[in-house]
Amino acid sequence: MHSVEESIQVDSTGRRLVLTRAGTGTPAVVLETGLGADAGEWEAVFQQVKRLTSVYCYDRANRGRSDPAPRPRSAQDLVDDLHALLVNAAIPRPVVFVGHSLGGLVVRLYAHQHPHDIAGLVLVDPMHEDQFERMGPLLRPTLPDEPEALTWLRTFWTVDWRDPTKNAEGVDLLASQSQTQSIDSLGNIPMLVLTSGVFMRELPPGPAAQRLEAQLQALRQEMHREMMRQSSKASQILVETSGHFIQREQPEVIVAAVRQMLEIVQNRL
Repeated sequence: MHSVEESIQVDSTGRRLVLTRAGTGTPAVVLETGLGADAGEWEAVFQQVKRLTSVYCYDRANRGRSDPAPRPRSAQDLVDDLHALLVNAAIPRPVVFVGHSLGGLVVRLYAHQHPHDIAGLVLVDPMHEDQFERMGPLLRPTLPDEPEALTWLRTFWTVDWRDPTKNAEGVDLLASQSQTQSIDSLGNIPMLVLTSGVFMRELPPGPAAQRLEAQLQALRQEMHREMMRQSSKASQILVETSGHFIQREQPEVIVAAVRQMLEIVQNRL
């Protein structure tokens, strides 16, 4: 099963996004990346899912080989591009969306606005619209001998997330937060939420870091449960030994969740 790469126009200016497709069957699976990532992030998952059904991944604007777009961009801009991509590439709908991190926020907003396009959602350690404001305060105390990666993470989660120039895509997370807060319900769209068991691998050893990790993890699980309440057909999968990038560390877990979702969707037909 060979992959086919296409360049798909998504707006009246001629701007195009690079799309890769493989496999056969419905419902199709569409993979949506996290902030600053490109389609290559999904390679291990893509290669396995194409054995189950048709699968698509793409580079958003300002990433990979897709055309640039004016910055800043909001979640609504990403949804509009994604909708145009599905339509202009003739991807059969409804689809199963698999969204990681920011991608999870994007596909929830898409599902809210275009529910008939959606067969199911697999959210991979998804971003909650209020995560920075609720989790950032826990990161403010500096830990002894903390690594540089943790210092950078604290700065982004407490300050820089509000500035679109501080992320590679130029995404306006404040605007995106407001847009996603409009979601009240996703009805009975099936939803699987994968929650990693390790929030920050950057934490140094010691009791203070362990307490912080436990607080962050508890709060994130709570926010994921809040997302689940948006659907009457939602369940959570805890990936105990994985960090945030489950598609890198344990791609087989995501493939299993996709297989589970395909079975759920087929049983609903």
